Amino acid sequence: MKKLIYLVALFCTIPLISQEQSNTISVIGETEKTIIDQNYTVIIALQQIMVYDGQVEVEATSLEDVTRNYIKKLDEAGIDFSRFRRNTYYELAMSYGQNRETAYYYLKTTNKDEARKIINLKASGVSVASSEVEPKKLTDKELAALSTKAIENAREKAELIAKKLNKTIGEIVSISDQNTNTQYIQSYGTTSLQPHSVTVAFELK
Repeated sequence: MKKLIYLVALFCTIPLISQEQSNTISVIGETEKTIIDQNYTVIIALQQIMVYDGQVEVEATSLEDVTRNYIKKLDEAGIDFSRFRRNTYYELAMSYGQNRETAYYYLKTTNKDEARKIINLKASGVSVASSEVEPKKLTDKELAALSTKAIENAREKAELIAKKLNKTIGEIVSISDQNTNTQYIQSYGTTSLQPHSVTVAFELK
């Protein structure tokens, strides 16, 4: 008998819960943030130069000579090779396709012009293996300010939608903010503006 009463009460409650859940409106609020470059990393490959002697490859320039020549070129450009670091991980990752003695180095700098100078520097046996731009991370305070603007935008949208339905919005029911401090460069850096969005649910009266 008690089980029967419990089931009846439960079935009577379900419509009320469903009705309460349906009286909300969920909206995505947006604002824009500016992505700022902070660091530039250039990975260079120094490679032994080989030439064909008949059908056999023979060494034309050793890796040591290629390295010495590149250090000289860098020095002429005003860049100290001692600032570069050996990239052993990249060497291991690329080793499957290498049939020549190769060394990889990288330089991380905050100077965009310096990174560009390294990329444009030409030397025999040297190539740019990779380059990367690292954006500045946002502080918690900056994230909170952006999310607040996005929530305000969500409220404006929700009010406009509610008005079309002859209703009004009430308190915020929930906020879903999945933005993080780490930023990413999109569209190959053709624009520094990116959306910052937050999902907000309001009471619908």
